[in-house]
Amino acid sequence: MKDFDNTIRSAELEDLKSTGLNFTWSNMRSGSTTISKKLDRAMRNWQWFKCFGDSYAHTHFSGISDHSPITIHLMQQGHTSGRLFKFLNFWVDHLDFLDIVRQEWAKTYDGPLPRRI
Repeated sequence: MKDFDNTIRSAELEDLKSTGLNFTWSNMRSGSTTISKKLDRAMRNWQWFKCFGDSYAHTHFSGISDHSPITIHLMQQGHTSGRLFKFLNFWVDHLDFLDIVRQEWAKTYDGPLPRRI
């Protein structure tokens, strides 16, 4: 699992925001023998985020399979949400992360409060 996590981090990938079911796999049993896990995921990198920043994945009911299908809804950046800021977890691994944050917090901006934040 550590190798998988390192690969995801080095590729600068992170999960797409998602809707639907929380788990993508089930052992198809009921009652106390049910096991459900999130084995499958939809991920994005920075290039994807720049083009399709508001995209999301939807996990559907599995039907007859033990894996649930995931559909990706492509939404171009800025078309559906009013959010002005997005944070990607892999940014903190960048060598200059703290310096950039300090520089940006030291700047002053004019305009409405949401744009200044």
